[in-house]
Amino acid sequence: MGDVEYKARLESQLKEAYVKVLYTYQTQQEAASLKIAVQRRVSMIQIILTSLISVGFVGAFFSQTGVTACLSAVLAAVSLCLNIYTRSARNEERANSHTRTADQLWVIVQDYISLLTDFDDIGLDEIKAARQDLQSRTAEVYSRAPRTNKRAYELARKALKKEEAQSFGEGECEKLLPVALRKVQ
Repeated sequence: MGDVEYKARLESQLKEAYVKVLYTYQTQQEAASLKIAVQRRVSMIQIILTSLISVGFVGAFFSQTGVTACLSAVLAAVSLCLNIYTRSARNEERANSHTRTADQLWVIVQDYISLLTDFDDIGLDEIKAARQDLQSRTAEVYSRAPRTNKRAYELARKALKKEEAQSFGEGECEKLLPVALRKVQ
């Protein structure tokens, strides 16, 4: 295989790796947003429950009805369950972890774009060394990355306007590259 053919295959591999890292970056961003949304909803419910419990206990004290006291006790139990869930779910901490991972991946995404931009002006050895460095850095980030879920991936796919499969059909990688890096097909 000649250098020209090998270089074309190398460029194709780099573009696909770029898009995979881009997907992971976006998925981590979406996972963080999902965790934050859950935390906000739970916090709002806790505030509402606390308000209802307070009003209920005051009402029970003045009206001395058992129904108000029982309702307040039930709401207090629900509030306790939500507090226990919040403590164990650690949604805010997990959202921060997804955000940190996305921030680390963003640098790698940009380095892929830089490598692809410089691709025609550097030699094969330099390209292969840069590729190895990017793969190592990506693997390091992935080894510490929090797991995402299908919902986060679906939101990422929608955000990137992609189809369901993670493998890329002809021209898909090109569509996600900056315009200046796309090859006319």
